[in-house]
Amino acid sequence: MFVTKALAAFLAPLSLVMISVAAGVVLRIVGRRRAGNSGLILGLVLFLLFSSEPVARMLLMPLENRYPPLMDTVPVQEVRWVLVLGSGASSVSEHPPTTRLSGVAGLRLVEGLRIQRALPGSTLILSGGSVFGDAPSATVMSRAAVDLGAAVETLRIHPNPRNTFEEAQLMFQAIGDEPYILVTSASHMPRAMALAHKAGTHPIPAPTALRTSTATSPKNLAFYLPSASALEMTERAFHEYMGIAWAWLRGQV
Repeated sequence: MFVTKALAAFLAPLSLVMISVAAGVVLRIVGRRRAGNSGLILGLVLFLLFSSEPVARMLLMPLENRYPPLMDTVPVQEVRWVLVLGSGASSVSEHPPTTRLSGVAGLRLVEGLRIQRALPGSTLILSGGSVFGDAPSATVMSRAAVDLGAAVETLRIHPNPRNTFEEAQLMFQAIGDEPYILVTSASHMPRAMALAHKAGTHPIPAPTALRTSTATSPKNLAFYLPSASALEMTERAFHEYMGIAWAWLRGQV
């Protein structure tokens, strides 16, 4: 687990920029000025590309547009389970549960609550464990859900899975081949669906947290300028493509 997380961080867009710049500086110090300059230029070019919204959208949109949001719940009225995949959660227990969730986790939870309330008799399953000593996201989400008005008897938590593969395996153990609504970020949905199908489950996608739908308009000059939000979108795309590749190499999808 630690190795894969470290490798993903090493291959993240900003890490690649820093590696290129650092290599360029070292090469210049040892007297290889031409190679060093090439490294510095490469770092600058990569930074401009990765922090460009047109590039970020080009990378992220194929992931986010794979599955549309679940707007109409009438066709799925017989579904009994709504699964919300975990994300980040703070371990600072003195704060309200709703403020301990990352922005992505909060959006996933709210979407899960919306769908679960539209399906009579359904159960909201909140999943996600601790990876680096932080609080299990399933536990924090369940407390936040109760604070937001959810009835305790409509909730089930899976606080042990550390990644999407383990979540998919646990869902098969929990409900077998029964259909369920799968709630996760739009960019993460293609990988989550592939892992869920491979595990033998029957998910119905309900993506949320669409980054490209709230991006800057191409009519705005800022759309073409480097930005932190575009860099974040690029990083998310890298993370998902690497996750899909890693799952494929391990035979999980």
